[in-house]
Amino acid sequence: MKPERLHYLLTRYVIAHGHAPDSAQLSDLCGCTQRKAEDLLRRMAEMHGVILEPGSVRIWSLHPFALMPAAFWVSTGGCGWWANCAWCSLGIGAALRADITVSTRDGAEGDPVDFDIRSGESTRPELLMHFPYPPARWWDNPYCPCGNILFFSGERKVEEWCARHARPKGALLDMRKAIGLADRWFGDYASPEWRRKTPEQALAIFEELELDPQFWTLPDGFR
Repeated sequence: MKPERLHYLLTRYVIAHGHAPDSAQLSDLCGCTQRKAEDLLRRMAEMHGVILEPGSVRIWSLHPFALMPAAFWVSTGGCGWWANCAWCSLGIGAALRADITVSTRDGAEGDPVDFDIRSGESTRPELLMHFPYPPARWWDNPYCPCGNILFFSGERKVEEWCARHARPKGALLDMRKAIGLADRWFGDYASPEWRRKTPEQALAIFEELELDPQFWTLPDGFR
């Protein structure tokens, strides 16, 4: 079995059950021994198709789904999932191809922020999505860049948050572009046709959305 096939099976499992399979369930999914299934999972982690807990084969994150409690809750049709960050919360809707409700807080610490995405439009169009770190740094470690992508009610709130937490002020996307980025990036994540994007494909998305090329750039050898 190829890692891409396992990605599809895992994603459908998480969508259906709300959690990742354990090693025995993973073996059943793959139709092979537990050892072979775990080796396949490690291969998928090496290609950044999944994030494992350090020193284990327990799944920490299967983007856009967080498999540990997170600051974003996404629900639709009576089901719900944690999301790793603001972008991932929109990405769940894109992957499911469904309208969603997102529940979080302003900057993950302020007033509650609840909104719907209906037919590609947000009920809170004034919100901003902040990316402190550029895509060139997304895989510096598996959490810090992603975990700091948050929704804010205004640019001043972003600046205050950055100063308070010693984070850089990076790129701000309005909700239209945030939804567009999520749709283009995560739209195939629940499909058997999913493949990790090449740097060229990623840059084409950034260019299509007219994102600042000084921030939205990728180094040679990025994966």
